[in-house]
Amino acid sequence: MDDTNRSGSNVLAQGLDDLIRAHRILEMEGHEDLTLGHMSWRDPQGRGFWMKLQGISLGEVHGTEDLVLMDFDGNVIEGDGRWVHAEWPIHAELLKARPEIEAAGHTHPFYACAFSSTGEVLRAVAHEGAFFGENVPHFKDTSDLIKTPELGAACTRAMGAAFALFVGNHGVTFCGHTIKHAMLMGIFLEKACRHQLLMQSTGLDWRWVEGEEIEKKKQWLKPEILDACWRFYNRKLDRFEHGRGLEPVPPEERIAPWFERHGPAGGPRC
Repeated sequence: MDDTNRSGSNVLAQGLDDLIRAHRILEMEGHEDLTLGHMSWRDPQGRGFWMKLQGISLGEVHGTEDLVLMDFDGNVIEGDGRWVHAEWPIHAELLKARPEIEAAGHTHPFYACAFSSTGEVLRAVAHEGAFFGENVPHFKDTSDLIKTPELGAACTRAMGAAFALFVGNHGVTFCGHTIKHAMLMGIFLEKACRHQLLMQSTGLDWRWVEGEEIEKKKQWLKPEILDACWRFYNRKLDRFEHGRGLEPVPPEERIAPWFERHGPAGGPRC
């Protein structure tokens, strides 16, 4: 990325590169759902937060033209304001309320969506579940879009100090101290839900990790481990995209809906 772009800040340029790749890694790891889902990152210059544009998938985020900078009231500062996700209040309210959090995501991964329909406690069937410490609350006020500041604030209150939240019959919200931390929380959450749903469906007598053992496992996720996981998923992304010949598609082909290019017969946009 050209450092003169988006104000020329090295910190900003690196953060935006990480945010762009984190979106594509999430899709690779099972968070895809059409053009739905998005991550955000707190702007290092204090202007608000960056997030993905509406109309493209997680895996189609390839450059800064696929992002928008918003303030916490939903005003667009940079980027194409025509393509803002309706659920931007999830990110605005969470980042406002929790200054220790630098990045957040809201997606609809298959197993976590299924788990969100329950009131079950997420257990540590394996390592991934232990990182949440049996602390992934359920938000049941609505299954609809979280598209108002009031609903965004309600989700944030329900989440408390946790790193993830089940939005009932809808999806998940997750967050972290950095972009890589937030992304890994999203990946680990989906894996943990898959583990638990699988074990509960077997009819076998199964157990989970709890108590002091969970606390010990949580300590494993140190900065150097986060960095190693981040590097691994970036290498995996390169193999995944290069092996399939996935090249970036021009923005006008990804973002502009069919009916704007071909006429009203294309129907309403999602």
